[in-house]
This record gives sequence, structure tokens and C-alpha cells, in this order.
Amino acid sequence: MKRLLITSAILIAAATAPSAAPAPPPLAAHQDGVVGPLLVPGDRVEIPYVVDTPGVKAPAGTLYVRNDLQRSFTSVPLTPKRYHRATVHAVVPAGLIRGRELVFYAVIRDPATGRSTTLAQRSSLILDAPVLVRLGAHRFGHTRAPEATVASARPNQVGWLNEPGDHSGPVTFLVGRDRSIWLHDEVNHRLLVWGPGRPGAIARTVTLPFLNGEDVALGPAGTLYFTRGLPNPPRLVLYRMSIATGKLLWQSRLAGEVGGNTQLRLGPEGTLYALASDLGWVPVATPAGRPLSMAAQRRGAGEQPVAAGLRLLSETYLPDESHAAREVRYALIDRGGRIVRAWRVVSRTNINENFTTPTLVVGGLVVVLDVTAGTPPSYKWEYEVLRLGASGAPARFSLPVAAYGEHLFAEIRVGPDGKLYQLASSPSTGARVIRYSLR
Repeated sequence: MKRLLITSAILIAAATAPSAAPAPPPLAAHQDGVVGPLLVPGDRVEIPYVVDTPGVKAPAGTLYVRNDLQRSFTSVPLTPKRYHRATVHAVVPAGLIRGRELVFYAVIRDPATGRSTTLAQRSSLILDAPVLVRLGAHRFGHTRAPEATVASARPNQVGWLNEPGDHSGPVTFLVGRDRSIWLHDEVNHRLLVWGPGRPGAIARTVTLPFLNGEDVALGPAGTLYFTRGLPNPPRLVLYRMSIATGKLLWQSRLAGEVGGNTQLRLGPEGTLYALASDLGWVPVATPAGRPLSMAAQRRGAGEQPVAAGLRLLSETYLPDESHAAREVRYALIDRGGRIVRAWRVVSRTNINENFTTPTLVVGGLVVVLDVTAGTPPSYKWEYEVLRLGASGAPARFSLPVAAYGEHLFAEIRVGPDGKLYQLASSPSTGARVIRYSLR
């Protein structure tokens, strides 16, 4: 009887005791922005982290950083940012930016609760001795004349849209292996085709099955690839169709974030790639024209393939938050992740990358940059074409911005013949594709 009374008392006490407070949620944080993929000695590298868990008022932590010349990490305290109490940051010691690679990760702590989280390790390549190309101050109005017009359409032969917030015309084009020209007449959802050597005669029309076809690419065995954004759920879909019959052969969902303008490009070995903002260049179809699964796309994502065993990594370098870029960096990387050759293109005028895909040709890497100055109504904008080689830029010239519309796709391409092609269009003069020599 005594034992029963003791047990009952324990049960009553347990029932009336206050319940334990719920465990606090785990600490969550993320890196604020990204560290550039291509660093050079002398860069100031600041890495901020933001704590996402509510209620954390005074986070602390440590940044662990090393280069490939070190065996162990150097610890750098993370200190609070003035503008946001949940943000901590650290500046990488300048002496660590040497060698071939910078590796870092962070441990974030909440001193009030003792919680902590370790963020994923990240890395950037270090350009030890890049080729330096100095452009100086750009001289606007000194552009190169084309060597030939290879395709020409009158204003009434293509579609135009001129509405508030939407100015559209032909958006991009393709150059076939036989030097045929395929103009994407977006408003009429079709492609106009010119045979080689006959710029004034449209040889055929290829109608797309959807109005909102985005970028296009020529596929194997007389086929065409194009992309299309779909809602509910938001997704980007790749289509392959027969050029001769217009029949859709298959469709496949693309990996990566949906949004923006996805570029389609054929790799050096015939694989089709799409550019995803969060994954980089993603393989999406085999050289034989078969779609790749989303898992296979993610496994193959990375830098732009430019030749067998070579990929290209590029970066518009912003030294501060002014958004005025004066430098673009490029690095050719082999299968082992080693830098084969690198360039720093620096300018006294604002420069930036655009939708023209860098291409390896005989004699170097061809890149096209936006060059801008001033503000409306005195805003100036031209393209700077560079052929980057072992000792600099042996070929360099400027082109006018000549396409009508929003400039959301590639207006300049390097053809299979090693020539440079540009789209020029206007509702008053029509559309042309013009050709330039890269010499």
C-alpha cells in the first residue's frame, strides 16, 4: 500500500509539472552573394553570410580558408555587418590569394543558444599569370565595315512588334555548316532560310509549332531544337522537331532554374547544351539527338565546353558594389581542372559580357563584349570583338549595335567557317545578316 501511494504521488507530480519548452529550431544560414570564380593576387575578397533563423540577434562564427599550397585552413573571425545585425563577414587575408585555387567554408554560431551550422565548402580558381589585354578608353563611332551581306529580308517579309514595353523583331539566327542562314522570325514563330551565296532569296520557311519558342539550334539528321517556357508548374521544355515535316519528335524538361532567356549551343562534339542560371552549361541532348534525363543533365553541368577536353570559365569582375565593370576574365580549363590559359581584359570604359558565346577558332578565343558609356539620352553602346591569343589580342575591332528590340538573344555568332556574323534589323529597313573577317 505504501509503494502504491508513492507511485501515485509521482504520477500526480508529473501530470501537474509544466511541460518542457520546445527545442529551438536548428540554425540556418547562407552565403550572401558569390565569390568570383576567377581570382587574381591583389583582389580584395570579402565573404558575407546571413543567418536565416528568426530571433538570432548577434551571430558569430569563423571563416576557414586556404589555397592549394597549404595543408591546413587559416581561421578568420566573422564579424557583424553594420547594415544588418544577422549578417557576418570576413575579408580573406591577401597573402592567401596565390597558387591555383582558393577553398573556404564557414561555421556560424548563435552564442545565445549554442547552436551552430557548418556551411558547404566552396572554391575559386586563382589566375597566377594571366595574359593581360589593355583596351584603354573606347573610341565610339570607329566601327568595322562588313565584308558581305549573307541574308537580307524586306521589312514586310518579317514580323515586328512595337508596343509599350515590348519591342520585338527577328531575335537571333543560325549559320549552318554549309553557310546557310536561318533567321528566327519570332513574331511570326518561324525561321527564314537563305542558301549560301544567295542573300536576296529566301529559300524556305520553317514554321515553329508554338508562338513563344525561345532560342534555337540545328540538330542532327535534318532536325531543329528550340525551347519553350511553360507554367503550372513553371518549367522550361526542350523540343526536337523535323525540319522537313514540322513534326515534333520529342520533348524533354530542362534542369535548372526557370527564368531569363536560356541559350542553346552545340558543343564541340555535337552534344547540345543549355545555359541555366544556377547550374551553368547543362548537357541536354546527345550528338545523336536523344534527350538526357534531368539527373544526367545535373551530373554534366559546369563550365562551357569549347573543345575536346577543354572548358571555358568567364567572369565580369566587379571590384565593388558600383556595378561599373572595367574587367572581364577568361580561363581555359582541362579535364583535370587545371588552367591551360587565362586572360584579363581591362578597360577604361565600362565593359561586360553578352549573349555571344565565346568560341575557339584557329589563332585564339573569340569573345564579344558590350562597351557602354554615359546615361540616356547620351547613352553610348557598341560591341568590342577580340581574338585572344597567347600574347594578347592580335585581332580587335568594334561593331555597332544593329538589332532591333530587347537584345535578349545572341545577335553575333561565330560561324563554322571561322567568320563572324551579325544580325542587323529595323522596322524601316528590314533584317540582314552580315559577315566579318576575324583577321
